[in-house]
Amino acid sequence: MAKFNLEKIREKVSQKRNRRPDEQKKPGLISQMKQLASDKKGAQEYIFLLAAAVIDAGDEILDEMGEMGEDGSKFIFEVCADLVIAADKILDIVDWILMKTVVLVFRQIHDVRMKLQENRRELTQLGLIGLLSATLIIGLYSWVTDYEYSYNGRKLGIVRDQQDVLEILELVSEELTQEYGSNIVIDPENDITFTPVISYGKEIDDADTVLRRFTYMGDIQAEGYAIYADGELISIVESEKVAQEVLDKVLNYYLDDDDDVEYEYVGFAENIEIKAYSTALANVTSKNSAYNKIKNGGQQEVTYEVVSGDTLSGICSKLGVSMKELMSMNPELDEDTTLHIGDKFVVTEEVPLLTVETVEVSTYAQKIKYETEYVESNAYYEGDKVVTRAGKNGKARVTARLTKHNGKVVERDVLSKKVITEPVNEIIAKGTKIKPPTAGTGSFMRPVNVGVYSGYGWRWGRMHYGIDLSTSVGTPIYAADGGVVTMAGWNGAYGICVKINHENGFETLYAHCNSVNVSVGARVFKGQRIASVGNTGRSTGPHCHFEIKHNGVNVNPSAYV
Repeated sequence: MAKFNLEKIREKVSQKRNRRPDEQKKPGLISQMKQLASDKKGAQEYIFLLAAAVIDAGDEILDEMGEMGEDGSKFIFEVCADLVIAADKILDIVDWILMKTVVLVFRQIHDVRMKLQENRRELTQLGLIGLLSATLIIGLYSWVTDYEYSYNGRKLGIVRDQQDVLEILELVSEELTQEYGSNIVIDPENDITFTPVISYGKEIDDADTVLRRFTYMGDIQAEGYAIYADGELISIVESEKVAQEVLDKVLNYYLDDDDDVEYEYVGFAENIEIKAYSTALANVTSKNSAYNKIKNGGQQEVTYEVVSGDTLSGICSKLGVSMKELMSMNPELDEDTTLHIGDKFVVTEEVPLLTVETVEVSTYAQKIKYETEYVESNAYYEGDKVVTRAGKNGKARVTARLTKHNGKVVERDVLSKKVITEPVNEIIAKGTKIKPPTAGTGSFMRPVNVGVYSGYGWRWGRMHYGIDLSTSVGTPIYAADGGVVTMAGWNGAYGICVKINHENGFETLYAHCNSVNVSVGARVFKGQRIASVGNTGRSTGPHCHFEIKHNGVNVNPSAYV
């Protein structure tokens, strides 16, 4: 392996540095660059010369390396010497650049200082004007800029300072908690946001206004307690205690204070849970509201069956609905609909949301329903059924285990039964006598065998076209003569009425009925039961209003019956 002779390298470098004057090259690029810098040449030419100097140094290195290529050792010595010289040149360039940069910087500073001294007064005035303008702008911005505060994205108002809101939040929570009985929590970091706004001409809230805005806001988050039934949310109240009080009140509503009742179980058929619940304050209800919702908040359809004596207005009164509501639930109905025993209507009624289940052992009086016996009788027409002996229910003392849902028995287990009074059976006579013809005879019988209460003629300033036969509700009304039924149902002020065309120029009308026993188109005979006495329509009491028309003109019925 070749070894380098350091002495020869140093000697070579020394020869390069001490080259005779006639062997020196003409002034290099570095000298030209320094001269340009002293002559204040432009920066662009300066950069060009710097690049040329680097290229010139590179060329010299290449030239030297070429000369050393004649033999290996000479080449190595020449390369090392040229590297040292090149390094010296590069260091000279760096020194010159740094010096030139410092000179230029200080020269610029000097020029600026001189210009500032020449325009000191004008600059001072401009500075003062700028400072005053900035101060004025900042002051004006501060004067017209305030903070709009919001709760969970809902804008509430504007305040001068954010602290006006933050300092009152604790008081707001206390006031709301006390008023609603629910734990109200307002988180300043998550619930409250502030936005800078131009407030000129807008209302600025003081502390009382801020408190009032929060107090009357329904969407404030509150910590309440929810009542669940089989996993379904029923109601939200302010505390667990109130929730339990609501449930106890619902249970107690269906309990009987009778000493003869012994409860084996009282509870809800549903699985009831009370859980903490975070919600808007507006969703938290009072104890009474929660109770009423649970007791009457459900709806279900039920069927009502028409019984003897029913009218549309009477049914509405029984069911607690208006005529309009009844007709909307049963579109086939109208005010002129004829009611028949056994007709069924669909209605909606309120039911509880929860089912109170009770199991009790109770002793009570039970009705023993009488039975009905039928006997044939030729004293009555065929098809007639007349009660000859009224039935009477018996009575028994019963002890039973009753399971009830919301007060209604759903299961009955009789433990003991003792008869106190035996029932009396009802006897009904079935007519066997042949019916008379249904054609009109021209002679009339009184439809109700009672005296005339009000006669034919002027009464209370208007014409009374019939006679009134006053008696109790339910009394049978009979056809005054044979004929064809042309109307059987509601007829305005007449109430429920029946019209019969006797096909001989006569027509009779029976008004204010309680119920009808015939239908339009039916042929009836003289003395056949067609209706019962009632108090429907424009009536002052139970009676049968009876009219007779001859050839379409009213006549006095008293002249015919």
